[in-house]
Amino acid sequence: MSVHLVSDQDLEVLRQFPPGEPPIGLSYATVREFCEGYDNLNQVATHSLDLKDAQRFWILKSILATQPIGASLVEFGAGEPLVADILARLGYNVTVVDPFDGSGNGPEDLAVIKASYQNVGYIVDRFSDRLTQFPPSSIDCVYSISVVEHIPIDALDGVVNGIKKFSKPGSVTIHAVDHVMGGNGAEAHTEHLEHFVGLLDLSPTLVRDLQHNAHNDVETYFLSAESHNRWRNNVPYDEFPMRRVISAQIITPVIKS
Repeated sequence: MSVHLVSDQDLEVLRQFPPGEPPIGLSYATVREFCEGYDNLNQVATHSLDLKDAQRFWILKSILATQPIGASLVEFGAGEPLVADILARLGYNVTVVDPFDGSGNGPEDLAVIKASYQNVGYIVDRFSDRLTQFPPSSIDCVYSISVVEHIPIDALDGVVNGIKKFSKPGSVTIHAVDHVMGGNGAEAHTEHLEHFVGLLDLSPTLVRDLQHNAHNDVETYFLSAESHNRWRNNVPYDEFPMRRVISAQIITPVIKS
């Protein structure tokens, strides 16, 4: 359970943490944000040794800043539902939607996950508008962490249609997305992110602006060489060379269809 990483005392730190104004629209993770997480929730900010170490704390802060305690939340593609479990312990009603089939390097042993993270509900499926477990307009916030980039571009429509179908009027949706902005796959990642933000009724041109600003900002949190090497695993380096990867961050109102 998340209690092994985040104590009840840590939860109080989260509750008392001044949230500030969440960056509505499209932004990117910064070193300042990572260090903020490292100083205040160290075990979460060092759990994965990759982009998720910055993403998880940002998601927690963003939900606390935009959702009242007790709100209904859905995390899709959660894999190891560490953030979902922390949010449930804080008093949120959290449901995880994930196929638990190993896709996107996620876990497959659902029994182990359920035994480890007992504070959340589980739906073993892929999130889309075809789900029948949620009534329309019943969810306060749908969010994801390091998932959107793994979804085939032609499946994004169903995901966003699901967000719009199941979200309550006036809600926001929140996502942290691994985004390759330099090196192998950069153009495909750009096209993918442009399509996703466009479906969320943001201007796709914001993606190019994001890349320009991230490229020129000394505070940008990039995937490290060490993290890339862990991602590489046993693949020869020539087949998986270094890329410039950021976390694209989205907080946007849900415009109901």
